[in-house]
Amino acid sequence: MDSIQASEIEYVDVVVVGGGIAGIAITEFLSRHSNLTIKVLEKSLKLGNLASGKLEGWFHTGALYSGQDDAQTFINCVNGVEDIINFYSPYFSENCNINLTEKSSNFYSPTIIPNSQGWFNAQPVHIIHPQADAPEISSSRLKSDTVQINIQLNRVLGRLEIAYGKQHNWKNNNSCIAPSYAQVENHEGISCSLRQSNKTIHNLCSHFDDSYGIKPSNYEVLHTLDCSMNTSRILKDLVASCLNQGVAFEMGVTIDRLLMDRYGPIRLKSLICKTKQGLSKRLKAKLFIFTVGEEFESFLADLQIRARLKRSRSAMVVAYPALVDNNFVRMSTKNRFHFNHFVQQREKGNQKFIYSMLANSGYMRDEEPEDIDIEPILELAERYFGQEKLYSRQLFSYECMKTEFISEEDQKRRYSYWIESNAESNYLCVLPGKFSFFPTVAYQAYQRIKTLINFEESSPKIAFDSTNLKEVKEQAETLVADSYPLQIFTVK
Repeated sequence: MDSIQASEIEYVDVVVVGGGIAGIAITEFLSRHSNLTIKVLEKSLKLGNLASGKLEGWFHTGALYSGQDDAQTFINCVNGVEDIINFYSPYFSENCNINLTEKSSNFYSPTIIPNSQGWFNAQPVHIIHPQADAPEISSSRLKSDTVQINIQLNRVLGRLEIAYGKQHNWKNNNSCIAPSYAQVENHEGISCSLRQSNKTIHNLCSHFDDSYGIKPSNYEVLHTLDCSMNTSRILKDLVASCLNQGVAFEMGVTIDRLLMDRYGPIRLKSLICKTKQGLSKRLKAKLFIFTVGEEFESFLADLQIRARLKRSRSAMVVAYPALVDNNFVRMSTKNRFHFNHFVQQREKGNQKFIYSMLANSGYMRDEEPEDIDIEPILELAERYFGQEKLYSRQLFSYECMKTEFISEEDQKRRYSYWIESNAESNYLCVLPGKFSFFPTVAYQAYQRIKTLINFEESSPKIAFDSTNLKEVKEQAETLVADSYPLQIFTVK
């Protein structure tokens, strides 16, 4: 007898395609504020196993982008701090360890609260900003380089001071309110209360200058709100909250095609996909949300969305054990001098791994065939730490893939999040830009969803208490991938 072939048909209110940070954050926020039935589809066998798991884990609050001509990316980061404090710190009170603290009488600013199980490491990222006697400027004969680096420094000092210094009170009527774009751009003066150095940073800078054969130069060193974050722990907490709200996750699913209704407004009738067992499935829903990163281009034509997407590759170098305890980034007007050092800590069973993540601003377009060059990262690391210290560590490198939206109005890499929909359609497309934007992406996507489908908003619980939800917490642990460096360490 011929074998029977059948296609399963499933209906839910919302289908989310993509189990990275964007898909999980949107799902969690929507499930927390509604009674909609939601299903998340992910092609990998684990959630957060692709781009979201390969990041260096830098929680961006704006410091890296404070020197750019255009302040929009800086403001996006600052707004993300407002959103995480308003929407996540009260609900995930156990682990979302960023909140407002009173710095002086009735004056509040965001602070990372020390918490060994928290999402964020209280060790700050120090911005190292060179001045005119630094190697990249002193070796140049162009007067414009000195002018440019001074302009950049003034922007950095002014913007960071208005956002996180002693200029803006973040607490207003018991809500967290970030400074506006106008406040940031209109602030004048270069005094900054965030100047802070330490012996380790001073010695690293001196060692760097010495590698060029020059005397120690002057640096502005700023204490920022930026920090390293535990991306897998964030994903696991968000997934546990989703499970507690009844969200279903299905991994190992590949999308074969989209069935579109092309008579009248463009609408998506069904998703045709294959399960990890190779079985055919048809999924129908009120709303489809695509958060698929590098695979967006395969869907854009069917969804009739006009967008310019850019896929690029960058390199990470992992050093174990960590080279130093400090997080720092060298900000410069010369790209080849950019360098990031982040300390990360992960645990697997009884093992604890404390390691360094090394990176720079180098990237390559995805269509370029050659491998991304890690030599510039190693060269800068040698200049800061010395060859003996660097190569005494276990060193690994791997590539990260970034998918970014490029605005038609502005061709610069702005790392801005992207949410695209049509008022008459039943689908939504989202790119987070950066992991750090997940609170804003989730909230803004939720506002857009309310314009696309009708549903009754529910009042969320005051807080997510994972101590009383052992089962969903354990299930989330099995569903979410470990960060990529931890996978490298435990592959044996």
